[in-house]
Amino acid sequence: MKLRLMICAMAASSALFATDPMTSSVVYGVMGVADTASSNTVVGVPWVSATGDAVSLSNLVSAATLEANDTLYLYDTVNDQWCAYQLLASGVWNPLTTVKGNTLVNPPEADAKMLARGTGLILQRAHNTDPIYLCGRIGTGSATSSITAGTSPSNTVQTLFANGGAGDLDLNSAGVVGGAGDRIIVPQNGGMSIQYEYKNNKWGRYTKQSVTKTIGTRTITLNQDVWTEGCTIPAGTGAWYMSAGGSPTITWQ
Repeated sequence: MKLRLMICAMAASSALFATDPMTSSVVYGVMGVADTASSNTVVGVPWVSATGDAVSLSNLVSAATLEANDTLYLYDTVNDQWCAYQLLASGVWNPLTTVKGNTLVNPPEADAKMLARGTGLILQRAHNTDPIYLCGRIGTGSATSSITAGTSPSNTVQTLFANGGAGDLDLNSAGVVGGAGDRIIVPQNGGMSIQYEYKNNKWGRYTKQSVTKTIGTRTITLNQDVWTEGCTIPAGTGAWYMSAGGSPTITWQ
């Protein structure tokens, strides 16, 4: 009941925080994340548990606005493959058995699957008319996400990561140093994506802008690609890091 009341109160806000009355040092939050496509949305882990800097999958994504058979996908580093958890009608995330080679792989139960801050997950669902809600406990310290390095522009390595903080983060302001040719793909609402590049020691992207030029007595306006600095990862969302050689460690507060 308390969770549903908190979600209702979020109609005009993207996040809601509340302090535990039993201890003034523990703060809990509910964060609304808009769907980025009709089927797949990358969400992040901005919360911690009472016993450490990780939270169980079962306590991360609220089922209040989801439907049975909606599925969470995350990368299993132990078995080097993706694993899936499907939402049951009871509101429980159920691990799905997958096949690797000739071996059946059974992910741990959702209660036992611990996710560190900055972990990215893909949420696949049939309908995207309602926001997604991430629920959990606010961390008091910093956390990091490590990026796997590629070797060249022709041999990039993809790393799915997410904003591990409770607010939007500009990577330039945070001092995240990439490598030449590194890119970051950030999914947007409507199924589109924004691509950022690391260039001249800054993150940025090319945008179409109108440029006016005077040639003799004539003035013409052209649409040109203009480099604009900045790369922001919104709170509660994730992105793909395409490394061509860089392997930064992103720190979340």
